[in-house]
Amino acid sequence: MKFLIAFISLCITITAIVYIKQNPKTTSSSSNSSQIIEYIDVSGQHSETFSSDQIVWELQISLMGKEKEQLLIKKNERIKELTTLVSSIGIDPNNLSFENYTLRKQWNWDRGKRTFESYQLNQTIKVQLTSEERSDLLSEGIIQINDIEIVNVRYEIADIEEKTNQISAKAFKKAKDKAKFLAKTSGKEIETVISISENPINNEPIILGARNGLSKASLFDSSTPGSNGPTKTTLESQVFVRFLLKDADKKFFD
Repeated sequence: MKFLIAFISLCITITAIVYIKQNPKTTSSSSNSSQIIEYIDVSGQHSETFSSDQIVWELQISLMGKEKEQLLIKKNERIKELTTLVSSIGIDPNNLSFENYTLRKQWNWDRGKRTFESYQLNQTIKVQLTSEERSDLLSEGIIQINDIEIVNVRYEIADIEEKTNQISAKAFKKAKDKAKFLAKTSGKEIETVISISENPINNEPIILGARNGLSKASLFDSSTPGSNGPTKTTLESQVFVRFLLKDADKKFFD
């Protein structure tokens, strides 16, 4: 009789161990040691290619002189000329952004003595356009304005943050669809999200190789305005999600 009881206990133990080890993964609930929580880990990946739809001009006002007040007056005059130019070709002046303003003293050194030489004023201005035609007109007009140089022209994707968020949402949907399918094959349903990450959960494989999570392809930078046209950029996202499982047509913790 003792042998029979021991044999039955061993069988129950082995059965419990096999059930916990099999897929989907399982873990014990902290609130109820007899309740088994089942979950499944999946990943979803999505990518889309966009053509650049925005041209960004980076300009710089560079002035030098001994009178600081005169430099400030000149700077304002150049900004006024630029504002008039962009308005004349149909560009909203609000698309001008002003960055990296500096006003520094330049010094001469002679036999260990420092003497004031002049002031150096720099003001970076960026202009956003969505038309190649207006970009050409801007190029022609800037040549006529003194003290403004073209630093850079590059093609970008407008509203890139919104687009990357949409791609991440699509990657999550693919992960959820995959979890639903895998759960259904084992008579389960997904209940809710336990965790979501752009990094692997428990060393899950990465589909994108070295590019983990949301990664943005480099945008083209042109140092010679007009030498290159619009480019294409691929934005991609991979998410790793852990879903809680339940028996089909049953609520968890019933």
